[in-house]
Amino acid sequence: MNDIRKGTKRKRIGEVLLDAGLVTLEQLENALSLKKGKNRLGKVLIELGYVTETQIAKALSEQLMLPLVDWDNKIVDKKLLKFIPREIVESRLVFPIERTEKGLLIAMADPLDWEVIDNIRFMTGFGINVAVATESSIENAIENNYGTTERAWDLLQEIPEYEEVEFVKTISVEEENVNIQSLFKLSEAPPVIKFVTMILVDAAKAKASDIHIEPMEKHPQVRYRIDGVLRKVFTFPRHMQDSVISRIKIISNLDITNRRLPQDGRTTLKFEGRNLELRVSTLPTAHGENIVIRLLDTSHGLIPLSKIGLNEKILKQILGSLLQAQPAVERLRRFTPC
Repeated sequence: MNDIRKGTKRKRIGEVLLDAGLVTLEQLENALSLKKGKNRLGKVLIELGYVTETQIAKALSEQLMLPLVDWDNKIVDKKLLKFIPREIVESRLVFPIERTEKGLLIAMADPLDWEVIDNIRFMTGFGINVAVATESSIENAIENNYGTTERAWDLLQEIPEYEEVEFVKTISVEEENVNIQSLFKLSEAPPVIKFVTMILVDAAKAKASDIHIEPMEKHPQVRYRIDGVLRKVFTFPRHMQDSVISRIKIISNLDITNRRLPQDGRTTLKFEGRNLELRVSTLPTAHGENIVIRLLDTSHGLIPLSKIGLNEKILKQILGSLLQAQPAVERLRRFTPC
């Protein structure tokens, strides 16, 4: 297995799927238009129902002439795990498989992610050989080998009632009809309320800026964005998915009968003397609705420059620049009519 860049044009995953006839140009353009931030294109295509993760993996394997591996239940030598930090394997879906005479063999969901290949080569000092695996296969390998936490079930067993938590919900006159009320009651089962409250409070305590509740083929997963990095927190049973999503949609003033169109809503969470504004977005996917919750702490004002983690030297340079600019601003004010 050689370095895949030898004799290989630096294609992107969209080009590979087009060449394989798995997606049309129109589908690719639609997926690209919906792709936000660092979301993987493959993930967006899967969520839209254009392709499956198995089809993507097979196409990459065939087009790039790379081996296709299934790493679901494999356990590797613990020494291999030290080569790549967990943060990288989770965020870029890459997993160390084997240390060979030629270097390090890694499995990737996107073997065209040249940046991460170069970073791993630089970190380890090894030549990097690549195999292809599905996203879920790599995610399972990460949980099985880097260690997973039974955090969800531990928390469910010992979750306090959080009686001091209050959701501030405004219901318009139009919403007060029998259908909405009956659906509201169905999602008010105590375990569901307890579980959703636990997720929101736990994320707030962890100082997460976003919560992602993502439907998957087997188990829905919950991820928090902390310090700009998405971290997988736990998975939960598939049969709870619809109830959890309905509960979140109800407290956010969203239409729980509408599962085919994206929706945006909001609510306020009062907790420990803090007001957390929750901005909720839903997006239909092949496995159910994806939920993203942005947490905004309205009880905190502007953060002082000294508290944002800047190096002291850089902070002095910024303050110096601001002070130098101040006389010019004052002169401008003098000659600007009120």
